[in-house]
Amino acid sequence: MIEWIVGILTLIAFLVGVFSAIIKWGQDADLEKYYQDTVVKTITKPGYLPKSLFETPKQIIVDSGQTTSPIRTYLKRKLAWIRSKEVPPVVLVFGHYSEEERKAFLIEKAFASSVESQLLDLDFIESLIHYLAYRCVYENEEVEEKVRVIIRKYFETSKYRDCLVRLDSLDFSEKVVLNPPPVKRPLLTNVVLPMAREKEKRLQTGAIIPEIERWKSLFMNIINCMCSENCAVLFIGVKDDLEYMDKFESGIKDFTHVIISARGPHITKMLRVIQACCLSEPSKPEEERLLTHCESNDVTGLWEYPDEERMPCHWVIFSKTGSS
Repeated sequence: MIEWIVGILTLIAFLVGVFSAIIKWGQDADLEKYYQDTVVKTITKPGYLPKSLFETPKQIIVDSGQTTSPIRTYLKRKLAWIRSKEVPPVVLVFGHYSEEERKAFLIEKAFASSVESQLLDLDFIESLIHYLAYRCVYENEEVEEKVRVIIRKYFETSKYRDCLVRLDSLDFSEKVVLNPPPVKRPLLTNVVLPMAREKEKRLQTGAIIPEIERWKSLFMNIINCMCSENCAVLFIGVKDDLEYMDKFESGIKDFTHVIISARGPHITKMLRVIQACCLSEPSKPEEERLLTHCESNDVTGLWEYPDEERMPCHWVIFSKTGSS
């Protein structure tokens, strides 16, 4: 009789464990669906962010850390392999967090998996992730208010909060852009991040640590100076060379740094403007010479905004010697 009771209790315990595992597996599946439907779909909308800035976030497998989670993870990864699909990474979401905290964590995880750079300070990248997650949840009506509150708290305590808000503001860009382009876009996604991303692509092969550190120092200096309104941007387009020369020279006088940017057929004009300015330097009185007291750094890459044709892009950064 006792054996029967023990057997029945063991069976009940086993069934309870199975049902509990099924419920928790369902919760993990719900979080995966939330990640895909709420975050990834928002990020990958046409025109949301430039292609040159982000890698599209991959699907994930949520692991809540329960005893049977390894079984679910193994089955999902094996199924993806059988279907000849890319095996999703596993994201550990701790069970002691509230549902809202888990969702906030996954939203930030989507951006963290996309935003990676050796040429940007870790504090800046962390602040950028917080900012992009913050912007994402307030542009998506499906995100619950409690989740928004959590992500807003992360962003409000980030080191580069004010700087990122400025760089992503069209009003602020008017203060440092020497000539407004036909299509206005925030400097964050129009200049700063694509420039750093394109340079990193060209440093990945055979780059030595001192070279990486030099560019990292330069980019972070540029970002800080731009946020302090000490770095100007000059876009080269269809205007006459002389007009760009005048704007460039005035920028060198008034700012510690000037970034000249050109795309496609305008790159030739940009190089011509720089060359003309350099050639005119020796003819000026020594106290009026500007470029002789500057150093320049070139960045080349590709412009890939969803609503525009893919084309080469070239940036040249002029920094006054000794500026910081």
